[in-house]
Amino acid sequence: MWPDIAVTGLGLVTPAGHTAEANWTALCEGRSLAAADPELAGLPVDFSCRVADFDADTEIGRAPARRMDRFIQFALVAARRAVADAGLDPRTWDAERVGVVLGVGSNSLSTYVGEFGHLGAGRPDRVSPLALPRSVPSMAAGEVGIDLGAAGPNFTTASACASGATAIGVARDLLRSGTCDIVLAGGSESARSRMTATCFTRMRALSRRREEPALASRPFDAGRDGFVLGEGAGILVLERARSARSRGAPVQALLRGY
Repeated sequence: MWPDIAVTGLGLVTPAGHTAEANWTALCEGRSLAAADPELAGLPVDFSCRVADFDADTEIGRAPARRMDRFIQFALVAARRAVADAGLDPRTWDAERVGVVLGVGSNSLSTYVGEFGHLGAGRPDRVSPLALPRSVPSMAAGEVGIDLGAAGPNFTTASACASGATAIGVARDLLRSGTCDIVLAGGSESARSRMTATCFTRMRALSRRREEPALASRPFDAGRDGFVLGEGAGILVLERARSARSRGAPVQALLRGY
């Protein structure tokens, strides 16, 4: 019989807030988080669901934050919060038994577009040496592993909008097989670049309700006209339930299927 897999920690960085309570309240109230987005000003679709109260310099430090794109910053902060919520101390865990599996649907087009601008202007000498490490999807899991000292399996899943869910499934298998004792799993994304917005607009995939963005996301409505871009991160700490209970950890949920 497969062991039960427990959720013992949860870390969030979302437009609704940075705690489980804030996000749950927003969901229960049906609160819309779509609003005008300064970064998309002048485009046919100029609104999104953005994380407005996130200061990477404060959360991570100015120097390390500069080498990370926004989706990596979100992942790192969410992972730290998840570990703290689980009551774990990275200084005392068996590093090679702790894995990280994060889903990232796409890399950051905003970084690439900025650097392509230098190439287009005939100035390759101005392309940042940090362009690749800032934007490669696998760097989210990599930075989390480095920061927290998790030296076990380190994977990135990319299955479009299901990337985070896929990561949780992979993490479950790592725990079931006995490969890991703890896995940090979830997803991170920041899909608010002007290029991303333009591409989805050209595909006619985004809602154009710019006059009333709060009413734009309505997937089950007969009058729906597209989705709304957003960003954020959500990471779980997963353990075998027996191990979690033996260390007195709060079991917040059980992963029953995937």
